[in-house]
Amino acid sequence: MGDSGLPKCFGDLERVFPPGGGGLRQVAAGCWDCGHRVQCLRVAASGQGRETLYEEKALRGDPEGVAGFMRRWSRRKTASRREES
Repeated sequence: MGDSGLPKCFGDLERVFPPGGGGLRQVAAGCWDCGHRVQCLRVAASGQGRETLYEEKALRGDPEGVAGFMRRWSRRKTASRREES
């Protein structure tokens, strides 16, 4: 536990929601029994973590076809605009 009473890993995207198989993220095994889990994951998925998750989703893609291509293109364009600002 840190000085604030929160675990040291609190809000650390890479520690509490690491990439798993197939490029998808999953809650770390040690987090399931933590009483701070929900708040911690919300903090991890906000701010810079939100950008990371958004970019990963854009790169993962959608089903094939024109609709899937357009969704991927739109997500990548939005992610690119966010990087520029």
